[in-house]
Amino acid sequence: MSDKKCPNCGYELDSWNDCVSVNNILECPECEEHFELKAIRLNKPQLTIPKSIADLLDKVPNEAKRYVQENGFDDYSILDDFVELREFYEADEDEAFPGFTGLKDFVKDNLNLCALYLAGKALGVDLVKVVEG
Repeated sequence: MSDKKCPNCGYELDSWNDCVSVNNILECPECEEHFELKAIRLNKPQLTIPKSIADLLDKVPNEAKRYVQENGFDDYSILDDFVELREFYEADEDEAFPGFTGLKDFVKDNLNLCALYLAGKALGVDLVKVVEG
């Protein structure tokens, strides 16, 4: 642990036992100043989706809302987006979803990823990172 030093005075800490810790806030035994113990993230897995696909998926909630309104169903919910995705990928004719012809194979191979992307959008959280492509 000789590579660990107090950021305030430079005191070399032999071990974490040299410090008093409360909620990852440490006290240096030399200068008695406090500093935060920073955790290091070794691996942060991230789900990704190409921007071109994300742009097409962003239109799915509008299609689902239109379908709900046209058929007199109750209120729209995120579940309608999932139903729309499922119907889209199971449809035999591309005419049923003319604006999404380039999306069908991606949805078929990545249905859960697409559903997670739409759920994140509905919740206002980035569950799937959009990358160039």
